[in-house]
Amino acid sequence: MRVLVLGSGGREHALVRSLAQGGDVTQLHAAPGNPGIGELADLHDLGATDAAAVTALARKVAADLVVIGPEAPLVAGVADALRDSGVTCFGPSQRAAMIEGSKSFAKQVMTAAGVPTAAALTCRTEPEAAAALARFGSPYVVKADGLAAGKGVVVTTDRAEALRHARACGTVVIEEFLDGPEVSVFALADGTTATTLLPAQDYKRAGDGDTGPNTGGMGAYAPLPWAPADLADQTLAEVVLPTLAELARIGTPYSGLLYAGLCLTSRGLRVVEFNARFGDPETQVVLDRLGTPLAGLLTACATGDLASAPPPRWLPGAAVTVVIAAEGYPADPVRGAAIDGLPEAERVPGAYVLQAGTARAGPELIAAGGRVLNVVGAGDDLAAARARAYEAAALITMRGGWYRTDIAADPAPGTGPGA
Repeated sequence: MRVLVLGSGGREHALVRSLAQGGDVTQLHAAPGNPGIGELADLHDLGATDAAAVTALARKVAADLVVIGPEAPLVAGVADALRDSGVTCFGPSQRAAMIEGSKSFAKQVMTAAGVPTAAALTCRTEPEAAAALARFGSPYVVKADGLAAGKGVVVTTDRAEALRHARACGTVVIEEFLDGPEVSVFALADGTTATTLLPAQDYKRAGDGDTGPNTGGMGAYAPLPWAPADLADQTLAEVVLPTLAELARIGTPYSGLLYAGLCLTSRGLRVVEFNARFGDPETQVVLDRLGTPLAGLLTACATGDLASAPPPRWLPGAAVTVVIAAEGYPADPVRGAAIDGLPEAERVPGAYVLQAGTARAGPELIAAGGRVLNVVGAGDDLAAARARAYEAAALITMRGGWYRTDIAADPAPGTGPGA
């Protein structure tokens, strides 16, 4: 089959890599892609949010399946345009993607569905925000209502900082602080049926020991040896299926990837947020452990036939990914630094590198974004996977580049309110 993947980050590189290994994919295309993706797929220089251009490309390459990686094309309605043109597409409709595009909408859906989540208020003015902060108290959790590339959340004990963030964002959701370990559970959905994937945990804070500002994610690991064995099944029953039922009830059936960011509190499981696409960098470790061909699973979702597809099969062992970021990330990443050492890193047994924010400048590979590379290590257990990831990361050089040194160092429940 011929598959077109939209996007250009580490998540999309992981998707393309997994699709390429499936055996049932004969042609791979990506738009716009990156140099690493270009080693596996034909690249096409167009904007992923341009519905007309994407649809024309899908027809030109005779794509049997289009996989939308990032959230922006989903919220822009690209999946709708593709399906309206008769192209099979993995990704929710524009209306359904509002589960990520508006945190206020997501809260409304969860409330109606009886899904456990943090108490919250939607605030559109500074007086409303001030009242909400007073109601929930410190630590303050303030979330931009719309898309913010994983960086629209401020968690702080400083009330003035919380108000500044609310003022800058306009409409925000302010909610109670959830104290407990965070996990990510992905679910594949076809509008009616759903199945969950391997739970993973990511690291949002920039610094070791979960210090510093929130980022898009500095690393991840899977599986979670400390998590309840039935976590995926519980999430399916208490979160995913009720959410799908409510969305269907309001005329917005959900087909694609539903990402549930969870907090395991002392009062039980709570949903921190929903995303409408694969998470980054959790996708990198989840897909590394997937033993079932990805293209078949995604096609079953896109065609409403997930019930007849075999459940995902998981490889033994573990995977760890370490994000190498550009100098100045997340505030003001510096672009243009040359990247060296990738061939050496990929000679480490069980390790490989996924490109995220990269570009070519002549023969040189350079940094072109904040999170530049994902270094993935796989092994018989988390310790082995972690050792391989860091051995490979140490072989890569990039002026000003940096990474956390404690990803999966202590695979035990961390605490936090989510991002």
